[in-house]
Amino acid sequence: MAAEVKSPEPVDSLSSGTGPAKPGRRRKPVQARSRETVERILDAAAVLLEEGGVEAVTTRAISERAGISAPSLYRFFADRDQILDALMEQHLERLSAFLAEDEEGWTASSLAELVGRELDSFAAYFKANHNAARLWLDGRVSPTVRAAVLRNQRRTAERLHGLAVAADLLAPETDLLVFVMAVELGDRILDVAFRERRDPDPDVIRHGRIALTAYLEAALRP
Repeated sequence: MAAEVKSPEPVDSLSSGTGPAKPGRRRKPVQARSRETVERILDAAAVLLEEGGVEAVTTRAISERAGISAPSLYRFFADRDQILDALMEQHLERLSAFLAEDEEGWTASSLAELVGRELDSFAAYFKANHNAARLWLDGRVSPTVRAAVLRNQRRTAERLHGLAVAADLLAPETDLLVFVMAVELGDRILDVAFRERRDPDPDVIRHGRIALTAYLEAALRP
């Protein structure tokens, strides 16, 4: 940080800046310096996730790794769960953009191709962002994180349903539950593929494709 004198930041109505923010609320950074502090907090949490998993992520460890005081952390986050929530929100936005770019101009030729590409895309994102894998698969420790994952699972099912309809692989009136189940099964496959690994187990991904394709073909059989 530069040494010049800076004007004091406005005091947020949700936090006095001297202690934790009120539970359930999170102060949004306004000034550039505040945004930088929040980024340092999230970056520190991501590193701790990669190094030691969810159990290694504590507010004390985060503040030490980020090089900030505990009061500075508590100006923006009430507790560890709020930090994990914010990190999950960040990854969901990035994952959505990653998948959209990956699918642009692409049309599936079969259910097997649809399943394979989806698994490969998620695996590629988790491989490049290992802390996202640990957060997604191991970090559902707060109601907010769990709710965010469930909402994303639903959106993923709707997106895959739409891709399959656009590719004439199924009728538009096909029950969405088929894809909700497929997404939940895919989540478990990714869990096994990344268990205690930074890179996905290729054999697990291969068997996962077989299992998901077989499920969809059976579920969609007239």
